[in-house]
Amino acid sequence: MGKSEDASGTERYHIRAILRALDVLEAFSVDKSALSLTEVSEAVGLNASTTYRLLATLQSRGYIEQDPATGRYRIGVACLRPSSVFVAQLNVRERVYPLLVQLRDETRESVHLCILDHCTMEVIYLEKLEGLEPIGPMRSRVGGRAPAHCTGVGKALLAHCDPDEVSAFFSRHGISRYTPRTVASLEMLMEELALARERGYAIDKAEHEEGVMCVAVPVWNHLNRVQAAISISGTVERMTRAIQGGDLVRRVVEAGHEASKRLGHIARPTL
Repeated sequence: MGKSEDASGTERYHIRAILRALDVLEAFSVDKSALSLTEVSEAVGLNASTTYRLLATLQSRGYIEQDPATGRYRIGVACLRPSSVFVAQLNVRERVYPLLVQLRDETRESVHLCILDHCTMEVIYLEKLEGLEPIGPMRSRVGGRAPAHCTGVGKALLAHCDPDEVSAFFSRHGISRYTPRTVASLEMLMEELALARERGYAIDKAEHEEGVMCVAVPVWNHLNRVQAAISISGTVERMTRAIQGGDLVRRVVEAGHEASKRLGHIARPTL
């Protein structure tokens, strides 16, 4: 079929049934929005019996619908769920990007925009703007992931999750330490998150990467939910001076307020 091949060398981890189901979904297009069983079977290169089972499984979850009059299949409404999440992510970046540029230019430090993957408790980087001051190599990259419990953006996001959800996850999976400053226990983490909620911003004191310090704030949407987080990252020395001066925290918090307003948030989060 070709679609399931992966040059990265990770194909041994692929689940064939899932790949086949994705092939079925990808058989539909704007030009071919309704297909018969035979047409789907030919498009994915599978026999009719296997194709029917895949279609029936996808139909049970709403990803495929069947016209009772013609028997032809089409994409189901459930496909809107993952696509709406993707569109929302694009919408966040588009609306917030000018603020990120302004924040980077004003502080001369690196700026990130992230969302939270609740399944893995990791942050996903939607945007990264390199700072104008030297900081050395950072592992963050657009599309990349990082643990939430020891990053500024992660703690800003976790602070507004259901505490029981956070506690249950880390009770099951434990807390990995990346530097000597990473929180060492669930109790310490929950205290950090409570503090972040109280003051309106979170701090990563070189807990994920040695020598790198971050200040992060949540970004709220029109549903009064935290949808993303913005952070400024720099060397521990520069960030400590800027935080003590008070100006850097103020700028990050103001950027979070403005970003929230651009996503339709009415009530202004308090510092």
